[in-house]
Formats: sequence, C-alpha cells, structure tokens
Amino acid sequence: MDKPDRHRTAECCTDLDSESGCRNNYFDGKRLSTDSFRVEQRYFLERRRLINRAIHGWGVVYGFAVAGKSNGLQIGPGLALDECGRELVEVDARQIGLNDLLVLDENGAQTDRERAFAEGEEDRERACWLLSVHYAEKSTGPVTVEDSCHCQHHEWERTCETVRYSLRRIDCEECCREQECELDCECATGPCCDERDETNTRRKRGGCRCLCDHLINLHPGAESCCVTEIDDPCGKVKVDLRNGVPLACVRLYRDSRDCRTLAEVEECGPRRLVKRNDLLFDLIQGCDLTRIIDIGWKDWHRREEPVSFDDFSAAFGDVSHDEQEYVSTLFWVRFSRPVRENTLRPDCFAITVMSGEREGGWWQVLRVPIVRLETTAEANDPNGYVSVATIVVDGAWVEDGVRGRRSLFMGSETCVEIEVRGDFIVDCNGQTVDANAIGLSPSPTGNGTPGDRFLSTFCVAAAREGPQYQSLYASKDRVKGASS
Repeated sequence: MDKPDRHRTAECCTDLDSESGCRNNYFDGKRLSTDSFRVEQRYFLERRRLINRAIHGWGVVYGFAVAGKSNGLQIGPGLALDECGRELVEVDARQIGLNDLLVLDENGAQTDRERAFAEGEEDRERACWLLSVHYAEKSTGPVTVEDSCHCQHHEWERTCETVRYSLRRIDCEECCREQECELDCECATGPCCDERDETNTRRKRGGCRCLCDHLINLHPGAESCCVTEIDDPCGKVKVDLRNGVPLACVRLYRDSRDCRTLAEVEECGPRRLVKRNDLLFDLIQGCDLTRIIDIGWKDWHRREEPVSFDDFSAAFGDVSHDEQEYVSTLFWVRFSRPVRENTLRPDCFAITVMSGEREGGWWQVLRVPIVRLETTAEANDPNGYVSVATIVVDGAWVEDGVRGRRSLFMGSETCVEIEVRGDFIVDCNGQTVDANAIGLSPSPTGNGTPGDRFLSTFCVAAAREGPQYQSLYASKDRVKGASS
C-alpha cells in the first residue's frame, strides 16, 4: 500500500487552520490525547452551527415569553439560535431581577448600569430598552491535576452552556420597525431554467434567477463570535455580548417606593423568528390569512338556472314605499376572523346588473347604489372589529329600479355580479382578506395570498307584474292624489 503524500494532502485541505473541517481518523494503535478529543468536539460543534446558520437562520424558534413583574421580568422557557448558529436554551421559567440584567451600550459593550438608567429616565418619552438573550458558558466541576513533573494545576470537568439577558437602550420607534427583506430581487434578463410545455413552447419559471443569485452571494459565515468573561453572581461567566437575539421591548419606570421596575412589554415587535418547515407550508397555504367563510346568497352562487325575480326582490327586504334605504336580508358576508370596522365601507362591495340591450344585443351594465354597510360584531370580537357585513342599498332604487313598473327586470332575464374587494378590507392581524373565489364553491375563499377579490354571479328570471305589487302601486297613487 502506498504511503500518503503528506505534501499533497496539506495542499488539498486548505482549511486546517480553522479546524472546522478537520476530524479525527481512527486506526488501531492511534494515541488519543486531549487534543484529539478537542478536535473531535470542535468538528461536530462547528458543523452543527454551520447548518444552523445556513439552513435555519437565526432568531427565536419558540418560547421565551416575557412578562413584567414588580422587580424585574419573568422569562419563559424557549429555544433560539444566534447569528453564530449556537443554540440558546432556557429550560424552565426564570425570574430575572433588574440587577441580573447586563446593560450594554450601542456598540454591544458592557456599560455602567446606573448611569445608563439615569440617562434613560431623562428622556423617558423616547427611551425604550431592548431585551436580548445571549449565549453564555460557565466552567464547572473544579479539579486539581498533577502532571508528570508532580506539579499541580487546576482544570474544569465540564463546560455548562447557558444564557444571559441584556438591556440596551433604543429609540421606541425601533421596537416595531418593519424588518427589511433579505431577498432583494432585481431584473434578470438572461435565461433561467427554460422549460417547454406540451405545445413545445418555451416559457420561463419566474423567480429562478433571483433565488439563484441570492444563494450564490449568500455567505452564512460566523463573524465576531467570541465570548467575553464577565463577573456574575455565580462567578466568572463567558458571554457573547455582540450576538444577542432580541426578545422584547420594555420600558423602565419607578414604582411607588421609588424603585425601578420594568413594564409595558412588547414581545412581537422586535423579535426575529425562525420558521419551522410545517409553519412555512402553512404560510404557503395562507393559513395566517382571513377568508370569507359564508355568504348569504350561497345557494345562488354560479347557479345554472335563474333565480326567481320574487326571491331576488325579497333579498332587499319587505315590500314597502318611501323608504330611505333597505337593509338586505341576503347580501351579507361572514369573515373567518374579525376585520377592522373602519375599513368596511360601501366601496368594498359592488353589485352590477347586466341586461340585454334591444338594438344590437349588447349587455348594458348598471351599478346598484350601495349607500352603506351594516356591520355585526360577534361575542369575542375586539372593540372596533366585526365579523359580518351586510349591504344596505338606496331605497328609491329598490322601489323604482327593482319593483317599479318600468324596471329593467320586467320582461327579460338579467345577470347579476356581486364583488367583494378583499384588498380594501383589513383583518385583526393587519393583513388584507384573502377573497379569491375558487371554482363553484362560494366559501371558504382564498388562494393563499392576501387581498384580491371575490366575484359571485347568478341570473335573475324575468319579472312579471303580479298582485304582490298592486298594493304598493295603489298606495303610491293614493299618496300622489293626496298631494295634488
């Protein structure tokens, strides 16, 4: 068997200095030293952290609930990944006193606690504090070791990986600042992943070039992942002060005893999240979006046979006269989550009536005058949010345009389109309603993207003047006779 060429082997592996790509090769008779085990441990640590950085990113995976208490904070169990790919684990809920929190300056270095708090109190209106969790490690299990020269020195049995928490003063506007997109797509004119369909026509797959360029230029390396030794009530602890994971924004106050306390916790504003695969698939399906789950006229939606005129007329309320408006009994929608009441306006809905024009046979289009919406809140809806919206139309249009003697519904079949504009309606999560109608089903709506519109169509059979309207016309004639 040929002996390995040591010179050539060294040239082929250029990452030996970092030792992240160096692992032990075991063979019979190999002498295992402490350095051998360090190489083994370092290899698996660095590879695991590389995978964390490259595949999962960094942020909170789950947990780390934050609640303000009288003398500090209560932080729940959780898991986070920092920018170096290290796992930050809190096993049990922990009560953190104000004095247990590290106070950092804008550069991520430890600063004087009292001076920082005093400066924050001077500008209380704008001063918020960013709470972050940091990777930390502490040596435990001290032992005394005697070497071959009978000299004694101290070592540690284990390294305990733990976490520490910090506060850093920020402007309150940064607490809920929108996170920037890391994927920046520019125009790509070159071909990318061309395909041919069944007609042998070339077509491009959208987004391929953008995603490819993004991943080519992605370098999930770890920079400045060093730890700093600090004094802690538990003794000396090494903490990475620069690569904390934001958990919440808090405000600092003085209580009735003139003691500083933390309150007004905002968890979701500054928190960066790591998304699991099942969550990503749920987001693709639009599981976070509000949809239309029911409509009052669902039995008419895209029906082949026409709706009777009497049923269509009854959908606008009882036969009456001289009403300012009519609240529909049938034209309402129900949402899967509460939506903001102030975004529900008449222009969110449109009812279009199409009738045949006699000369050329064109469809002539007329728009129903919707004057307002009547909203209904359900038991658990927050203040200012509703779950049901009902269309209210102009009274004169119902009495003359629908039920009048010269109504366009008389004598010929008409078609009706009802549109709900999801882009105008904002839900309780600040997203627009996923309103797309799917196939023949009236609900639930949605194609996995916010907004767009719900379109429902049906036809109305020709109206014929019957006895049910005679009392209405007679009453109108009596009113006109009295006035003359």
